[in-house]
Amino acid sequence: MVYFRLNIKYLTISIILLSGCANFSAYFNTFYNAKEHFDQAESIRKKSENNNISKTALDLYQSSIEKSKYILTEYPDVRFRKDAYLLIIKSHFYRNELTKTNQAITAMKSEFEDESFSEIAYWSALVKWKEGRAQPAINSLIDLSEDNIDISLQSKIYLSIAEIYFEQSLNEKSMDYLELAAEKIKERSEKDQIYFRIAELSFKQNDYPRSLFAYKEVIKNTQIKSRMQLSNLKIVQIYRLQNKYDLASSLIKNMLVDENYQGIYAALELELAKLYQIQNKDDEYISRLNGIVKDYPRTKESAEASFLLGESTLIKSREFDEALRYYAMVRSEFRSSLFNKSAQLRIKEINAFSKLKNDYDTWIKDASLDTAINIKKESFSNKATAKMLYGIAELEALHFSSMDSALIYIDKLIALKNNNHLLAKALYMKSVILDEFQQSEESKMLKNRLILEFPQSDYAFAILNSDSSFSNDIKTSNDVLIEAEQKWKVDPVLAIDIYKSIVNSDSTSESGLRAAYFLAYNYDYNFIRPDSAKRFYQWIIKHYEVSDQAKSSKARLALISNILTKNSKVKN
Repeated sequence: MVYFRLNIKYLTISIILLSGCANFSAYFNTFYNAKEHFDQAESIRKKSENNNISKTALDLYQSSIEKSKYILTEYPDVRFRKDAYLLIIKSHFYRNELTKTNQAITAMKSEFEDESFSEIAYWSALVKWKEGRAQPAINSLIDLSEDNIDISLQSKIYLSIAEIYFEQSLNEKSMDYLELAAEKIKERSEKDQIYFRIAELSFKQNDYPRSLFAYKEVIKNTQIKSRMQLSNLKIVQIYRLQNKYDLASSLIKNMLVDENYQGIYAALELELAKLYQIQNKDDEYISRLNGIVKDYPRTKESAEASFLLGESTLIKSREFDEALRYYAMVRSEFRSSLFNKSAQLRIKEINAFSKLKNDYDTWIKDASLDTAINIKKESFSNKATAKMLYGIAELEALHFSSMDSALIYIDKLIALKNNNHLLAKALYMKSVILDEFQQSEESKMLKNRLILEFPQSDYAFAILNSDSSFSNDIKTSNDVLIEAEQKWKVDPVLAIDIYKSIVNSDSTSESGLRAAYFLAYNYDYNFIRPDSAKRFYQWIIKHYEVSDQAKSSKARLALISNILTKNSKVKN
């Protein structure tokens, strides 16, 4: 009997112990799952762009909330309660459920305020930030950082302050707090992440000293080979931008003989080429670019090298066919190159230039053969020729950096008869080029002529506004347009007359175009007078045929003409 009673006693104790172990296992597993789901959500969130959290992450946060609440409800005495509260607070916060976050903070505060004051204060401050109270949030975080808190929380505080300042575009302050966070953190991988962010942001803001320091810190701390390579490459670029050419060249040459940098050899060669270009070592520059195309084909570096060869061939050598060949290579070298669009634009510019040149040469040849051109034909021909000349001059000056060549064609345009529709633009362009050549006296004469002959033009307006030495009592089309716009609000009938006066006196400036389009639109849609609308649409097409307004005018004019034709047939 004694043996039996002893066995019963041991059995009871065993059952109690097993029951306790089962309970511990149950709530521990629940907490483990809650923590695991939260960590998975965090991993997804940190990789997301622009803080756009995916539905998967939101669902994982929700799962973590539900499991943590289950622990608080079903196991009131467990040691994981504080951790469960924090999981709930953080999950609600990242789900942007600020009211529920505050409720969870209040519940945790009532139970653990003395033990978890710092964590409660930290998350309360972050809620203030997300509620739109950035400065109170920063004040609370700064106050908390001055308390006796552990280094881990202090670094989190600095990172959060940096994030708030960055959101407010206060980048300098943001960088300062990122640096404080990096100094506090001991884990090398975390230091690497923060310094890399500082380096990238400060590089974009042209803060090269700070960026240089940060990239050097990345190299000290990173265990990622590609990041170490990229940081060294960025240091080379910073030295180049700081005009420290010897330092940049020395670093490049050292890396080019180190197999650890084999993955960025092409990029290093390209940087070396750019150093030669800056130092006007043209032969070395071209040789290095050709070497990149040959030795590293089908890379983004060979695509950029092809583009740069095109630029050099176009601007310096003026070999248009050869330049076209290089620009065409860019896409085939690397389809997603950042230089693809620029290369395609260059191809269009060269083709347009070649066509204009051929058309002009043909006109010169025809004009020399036919000396008996009647006045009407000459007027029409000169208008087309003026467009050719202006197009060539514009491409030379603004796109091909050939000011001397541009001046030759501008002078031909100015000397052309019946060229009033482009004369103002030509005079203005020549005056700007002469200003660049510091030929101020000749430039001033052109400006005076422009103001005298085209007083209402936008070009006269630009000169009067930029140079106080010219009389500013002339009323330009822009002035009249402003007057018309103001009058439209109180007296539309008088305003219409003012708009018409601009059109009658100005067929060269943007103001004349805007006035004509205003009239055409209102006669078309508001006054329903298609004949008048048609007249102004035609005027726009005649005087501003390459403008966006001319495109829409052509479409509208075709529709109006069709309607008027149908109405005429019905009447007949």
